[in-house]
Amino acid sequence: MDGTAVARALPLQVRFFSGESVGSYVTRLAARNGLSVQQLLESMGEGLSAASVDPRYTELYLDRAGREQLAALSGRPVADMVRALPSLADEHLLPGQGDVPVWRWPWSPHDGYLVRGCALCAAARGIDTPVWMVRADTWHICVRHARFTDNSRDDARPFIDLSPGPHVVEAEQKVRKLERRYGRVGRAMVADAFGILAHDAARLRLGARRTAVLHLLPHVAALAESLLSVEMRRLAGRLTKEEHAHWHLNRRKDRGMHLSQAFATWSSKHSLLPQDKVAPGCCPAQPDPHSRVGGLQSVDEVMCLSAPPFPVPERPYG
Repeated sequence: MDGTAVARALPLQVRFFSGESVGSYVTRLAARNGLSVQQLLESMGEGLSAASVDPRYTELYLDRAGREQLAALSGRPVADMVRALPSLADEHLLPGQGDVPVWRWPWSPHDGYLVRGCALCAAARGIDTPVWMVRADTWHICVRHARFTDNSRDDARPFIDLSPGPHVVEAEQKVRKLERRYGRVGRAMVADAFGILAHDAARLRLGARRTAVLHLLPHVAALAESLLSVEMRRLAGRLTKEEHAHWHLNRRKDRGMHLSQAFATWSSKHSLLPQDKVAPGCCPAQPDPHSRVGGLQSVDEVMCLSAPPFPVPERPYG
């Protein structure tokens, strides 16, 4: 590289934490080597940051050359870093500006949310400082340790213990299984289940606290599975008009009148496809009417219903 020499691996390394933000990782790496974050970044290339940057509030973005420099400092292949740190994926890289690596640390993430990682998972990897993850949604459920964390910066209550309510963890496992099995369609139907259950008609019953997700999740898991049962057949052209109408009528009855409007709206957006739009033997990768289904797209952004289910107060536990 002509503009900046390729960095050598730092003498002391830190282990990756899956899903961690780049800012969180770099902060840990710098501290391990007795450096300030600014010193480490200046050794990588040219950049710009907000004053008093903090990985609890901000995410660090690199261009392709900067990603290579960070991999060199870490002594790990770029592919390993991309798997561990979501914001290093190609779609989140800054535009390149020649041979000199570029980094930026803006006030807020461009995509996703900064969510506190599970401290027990961190401790298992020898990490004794807070870890911040980049997540599509504003929360994270650790199924291994039955803990709920989110994007609150309140250290007085950094997590909620879910062991007294194992049904929430079981629901999270089911949701993940649906998303793995059905891919983008699965993610879209999980988002739609959140949207239906937290629709305006049900908002007073569900409440507006961020922890409403814990009450919603078991219902979301069941409803998403039901939505998928009809959506997969619809996308494959194997759903008749009569079956389509019968399914929606039964769901509105099952869930009560307070969700009738939400189901009617969802039904109108998931009408039967013309045969020329049906992909033989498979489903479209991007399920209509969901125009945005990606790795860091939140349920609010993915769902086809317009009413976002979760307001974002500054302190979700207040």
